[in-house]
Amino acid sequence: MDIKALIKGDSSLSAAQKRTREIFLYLVFGVLTTVVNLISFTVFDSIFGGKSNINHDVLLAINNTVAWILAVLFAFVTNRTLVFASKSPFFKEMLSFFASRVVTLLVFELGTMELLVLLFEQGFGLSRYSIWAIGPFDFKYLYIWKILNSVFVVIGNYILSKLFVFRGAKSAEKKTDGESGENA
Repeated sequence: MDIKALIKGDSSLSAAQKRTREIFLYLVFGVLTTVVNLISFTVFDSIFGGKSNINHDVLLAINNTVAWILAVLFAFVTNRTLVFASKSPFFKEMLSFFASRVVTLLVFELGTMELLVLLFEQGFGLSRYSIWAIGPFDFKYLYIWKILNSVFVVIGNYILSKLFVFRGAKSAEKKTDGESGENA
């Protein structure tokens, strides 16, 4: 298998190689999207976390939502252009993408995150703002929960992207494969 062909996703790839490429790129850009989300979350939290008169739960929801918006914008561009190489109508696909991400926002980013906060604060007595240090770096438990929650988000987003958003890319690929199969 040619690495250049794998990266570009050209027509010389078998169906299995295309699937492997898609999953690999989705994971790479999923990690990068998570990094965008975590950095946004951390920056927003460090700016407003301890200095605001806003209720901590409301601030957490606002913080998650701002980080989510930035991450979804990054994810849409990378998924559409690099992972799925979609040629479907832009606005239809964008609306489907954002709608699927709203589902994972509500279920995971807000729902599961609140569940984790509740579980660890009420169940284990760990405050979301408790800090522990490794060398010169201080960590809030909230950040660890955010990273853990990101695993659920990436899995949910991939499933929704494959089933509901980038279906046009898959059917266009099958049509192309079918045409080349008829000529052979």
